[in-house]
Amino acid sequence: MPILPLLPLQETGGSLQCVIIGAILGVLVLILLGLMAYQRYVSGKRPVQHLCDYCGHMVSVVSDCHHSPVKERFLHGVCTECKRECRLVCAKCKRPV
Repeated sequence: MPILPLLPLQETGGSLQCVIIGAILGVLVLILLGLMAYQRYVSGKRPVQHLCDYCGHMVSVVSDCHHSPVKERFLHGVCTECKRECRLVCAKCKRPV
C-alpha cells in the first residue's frame, strides 16, 4: 500500500501556521474596519472646500434656495434650512460650483 505524502499544513506544527495566518488576517480586518470608521465619523465631518470656476477661490458651498449651509451629496446637497435637495453654489459669488 503506497504512503501518500502529507500536505504542507498537515505536517507537525501545521496548526501553529494556521493560527498565525488567521491572526494576521484578523489584524488586517480590524485595521480595515478602523480606517472605514475613521473615514465615516471623523474625516466626513470636516468642511469640504470647492474650487469656484467663476471667482477662482477655494470656498465652501451653500444652497441655491436659501444660501444656507448644505449637507453634501454627490453633485447636489440638502439645504439645512428647508431640508430639500438643492444645487451647490459658491458662498462668495453665489454662482453654481
